[in-house]
Amino acid sequence: MPGRVVNATLLCFEVRAVDGEVMPVPELEVGARFTYPQAASTWSTAVTDGDGCATFRDHHPETPQQVCLYVGDERCGTYPVADGASIVLEV
Repeated sequence: MPGRVVNATLLCFEVRAVDGEVMPVPELEVGARFTYPQAASTWSTAVTDGDGCATFRDHHPETPQQVCLYVGDERCGTYPVADGASIVLEV
Protein backbone atom coordinates (compact mmCIF):
# COMPACT_ATOMS: atom_id res chain seq x y z
CA MET A 1 0.00 0.00 0.00
CA PRO A 2 1.58 3.31 -1.03
CA GLY A 3 2.28 5.87 1.68
CA ARG A 4 0.57 9.20 1.76
CA VAL A 5 2.67 11.99 0.24
CA VAL A 6 2.53 15.23 2.18
CA ASN A 7 3.78 18.42 0.60
CA ALA A 8 5.42 20.56 3.24
CA THR A 9 8.08 23.23 3.49
CA LEU A 10 10.92 22.67 5.96
CA LEU A 11 12.09 25.90 7.55
CA CYS A 12 15.07 26.22 9.89
CA PHE A 13 16.04 29.47 11.61
CA GLU A 14 17.39 30.67 14.93
CA VAL A 15 16.43 33.27 17.46
CA ARG A 16 19.20 34.68 19.67
CA ALA A 17 17.81 36.12 22.91
CA VAL A 18 19.92 38.80 24.59
CA ASP A 19 19.35 41.14 27.52
CA GLY A 20 19.85 44.92 27.55
CA GLU A 21 23.61 44.44 27.92
CA VAL A 22 23.68 42.03 24.94
CA MET A 23 24.32 39.03 27.20
CA PRO A 24 22.73 35.71 26.14
CA VAL A 25 19.54 34.68 27.92
CA PRO A 26 19.54 30.88 28.44
CA GLU A 27 16.55 28.64 29.25
CA LEU A 28 14.02 31.05 27.74
CA GLU A 29 10.98 29.65 25.95
CA VAL A 30 10.35 31.50 22.70
CA GLY A 31 7.04 31.11 20.86
CA ALA A 32 6.65 31.60 17.13
CA ARG A 33 3.36 32.12 15.26
CA PHE A 34 3.75 31.63 11.53
CA THR A 35 1.38 33.19 9.00
CA TYR A 36 0.89 31.97 5.43
CA PRO A 37 -0.67 33.25 2.22
CA GLN A 38 -3.44 30.60 2.22
CA ALA A 39 -3.12 28.23 5.20
CA ALA A 40 -4.18 28.89 8.79
CA SER A 41 -1.42 30.14 11.09
CA THR A 42 0.63 27.63 13.08
CA TRP A 43 2.51 27.80 16.38
CA SER A 44 5.87 26.42 17.53
CA THR A 45 8.11 26.86 20.57
CA ALA A 46 11.82 26.44 21.26
CA VAL A 47 14.00 26.97 24.33
CA THR A 48 17.24 28.94 24.23
CA ASP A 49 20.47 27.10 24.97
CA GLY A 50 23.42 28.35 27.05
CA ASP A 51 24.36 30.77 24.26
CA GLY A 52 20.85 32.24 24.14
CA CYS A 53 19.98 30.53 20.83
CA ALA A 54 16.65 28.86 20.15
CA THR A 55 16.51 26.80 16.96
CA PHE A 56 13.23 26.37 15.10
CA ARG A 57 13.07 23.48 12.64
CA ASP A 58 9.50 22.88 11.52
CA HIS A 59 7.52 21.62 8.55
CA HIS A 60 4.97 24.11 7.26
CA PRO A 61 1.94 23.67 4.98
CA GLU A 62 3.39 26.36 2.70
CA THR A 63 6.18 28.95 2.85
CA PRO A 64 5.47 31.32 5.77
CA GLN A 65 5.05 35.01 5.00
CA GLN A 66 6.27 36.08 8.43
CA VAL A 67 6.78 34.99 12.02
CA CYS A 68 5.57 36.74 15.17
CA LEU A 69 7.75 35.99 18.21
CA TYR A 70 6.55 35.79 21.82
CA VAL A 71 8.16 35.40 25.22
CA GLY A 72 5.45 34.47 27.69
CA ASP A 73 2.45 36.67 26.92
CA GLU A 74 4.63 39.44 25.49
CA ARG A 75 4.61 39.93 21.73
CA CYS A 76 8.19 40.71 20.71
CA GLY A 77 7.70 41.66 17.08
CA THR A 78 6.88 40.35 13.63
CA TYR A 79 9.68 39.49 11.22
CA PRO A 80 10.07 38.24 7.66
CA VAL A 81 11.43 34.72 7.87
CA ALA A 82 13.58 32.64 5.53
CA ASP A 83 15.45 29.38 5.81
CA GLY A 84 18.73 29.90 7.65
CA ALA A 85 17.70 33.29 9.10
CA SER A 86 18.99 34.53 12.43
CA ILE A 87 16.86 36.96 14.44
CA VAL A 88 18.23 38.80 17.50
CA LEU A 89 15.58 39.36 20.15
CA GLU A 90 16.26 41.76 23.03
CA VAL A 91 14.34 40.61 26.10
